[in-house]
Amino acid sequence: MLPKTLCFFNSNKAWGGGEKWHFENALLARDKGYSVCVVANATSVLADRLEKEQGIRLLRVPIGNMSFLNPFTLLRLVRFFRANAVQAIVMALPSDMKAGGIAARLAGVRDIIYRRGIAVPVRNSFLNRMLFHTVITKLIVNSVETKNCVLKHNAGMITEDRVHLVHCGFDVAAFDKAPVAPMVARKPGEVLIGNAGRLTPQKGQKLLIDAAALLKEQPLPFRILIAGTGEIEAELKAYAAQRGVTDVVEFLGFVSDMKSFHAGLDIFALSSLWEGFCYVQVEAMTLEHPVVAWNVSSIPEVVMDGETGYLCRPEDVRCFADRLLELMRDESLRKRLGENGRRRIIENFEMKKTFTDFENCLNA
Repeated sequence: MLPKTLCFFNSNKAWGGGEKWHFENALLARDKGYSVCVVANATSVLADRLEKEQGIRLLRVPIGNMSFLNPFTLLRLVRFFRANAVQAIVMALPSDMKAGGIAARLAGVRDIIYRRGIAVPVRNSFLNRMLFHTVITKLIVNSVETKNCVLKHNAGMITEDRVHLVHCGFDVAAFDKAPVAPMVARKPGEVLIGNAGRLTPQKGQKLLIDAAALLKEQPLPFRILIAGTGEIEAELKAYAAQRGVTDVVEFLGFVSDMKSFHAGLDIFALSSLWEGFCYVQVEAMTLEHPVVAWNVSSIPEVVMDGETGYLCRPEDVRCFADRLLELMRDESLRKRLGENGRRRIIENFEMKKTFTDFENCLNA
């Protein structure tokens, strides 16, 4: 039986894929007739965005890793859950699972769900075993890779029937309606390859620069556009200069209008060494761009090798460059793989479909 009142609990201060999931699903639940409340950190982007929304009851509260030991915090959460007659709660972080999960149990919440959005094992600690055995009723994972990884250190921490796969959803209709403004002028005959993400070792942009150096050995004009900022920005720019590719690799800095960024591309190069879901590849596929990526973590659950793009053995830069070159040379191939990619997003990752999967979890 579906609950009538849902609580989304996410205390992360910054904005990322997990916060996007909680924000969008809270609004979708509200629009589908659920009574919705949200617990967010006292100072957080998620709370700031929800303040502007009607029909969402919001509690701002400082939550940290040790908040579950604070009786005043627990009491405040218990009162909030009881006052709003919460029947199901979905939590985002380990700290949320501790403070929110224990408070929800004390408040008599029927369904206490922990959503894991990153393919990193849960520590096999006494506290985690206690939480999974006596507090958490269900575990949501955002990919098969996350499911396989999360219980690596203790497969018996939660039974298989309580683990539910709910992919991150993407609002294709809203993305299609968003306007597009020209961002980069294309040079005659040039193929534009895009990459977007925080400039950090995880995102693998240094390998993409290596691929650019290989692509420069052929005559076809191209440019790689890298959107994002991060802690290794200066290092990457210096590396591009060292490899002699500053004429074909352009750093755009922070880009807020991602649809316009993607709209100007021919190919999307996902150089990440691991990902949870990675919205940027979904955006690219929605705009019918083929994706070249590493065959790692959850990426193969979205990109189908040879059908919507290409997957390469991790850090095999020669393969990566060869696949990009194959697409650069063949516009009809780009078109076919791109059309397949958009179809795959609509059929498997469209927001309404993934919300139905979420409801199936609630009803289990």
